[in-house]
Amino acid sequence: MKVNVKRFITVLILLMLTSFVSGFIVGKAFSQKQPNREIKQQAPDFQEQESKSTALALLNQYDAIESDLKSEECWMSFIATAYCPCEKCCGKWAKNRPNGVVYTASGEIAQEGITLAADWNVLPRGTKVEIKGIGSRVVQDRGGAIRGNRIDVYFDSHQKALEFGVQEVQLKIEEEIN
Repeated sequence: MKVNVKRFITVLILLMLTSFVSGFIVGKAFSQKQPNREIKQQAPDFQEQESKSTALALLNQYDAIESDLKSEECWMSFIATAYCPCEKCCGKWAKNRPNGVVYTASGEIAQEGITLAADWNVLPRGTKVEIKGIGSRVVQDRGGAIRGNRIDVYFDSHQKALEFGVQEVQLKIEEEIN
């Protein structure tokens, strides 16, 4: 392969010249003085005050809209069932209760008004959720039939669990405790 030295040197010079010029342009662009951000000690200008108040009003309006959107976006639809510590609800696990204490899969003691069973791939253990119309619960348990967007609300009595039945609920994650 024959190399044309004259052509090689020309291309090399052009590349060096191009990189020098582009470096110079970029350097000029970033070396320009930034505007002075100090607060002026002069009497405030009416137009300046008006534009500041307009900007503040727009920011407040934006924050309110963003807050509304966040609260609306957080609600998810789940199928909710209920369970209690009896053998009908818990199967073989109901027979192994040390001192009658109901332990969850996370090792916590099951408590009505707190304990919730969920698929830990969807709602990880320790996640605190709010269920519309029911209240806050903590994911402490999981169950064989609880997969995907299904939850199981813990009650102390079988009668309360039956009364709860099966419902479609709206759920919002409050915080992940883990």
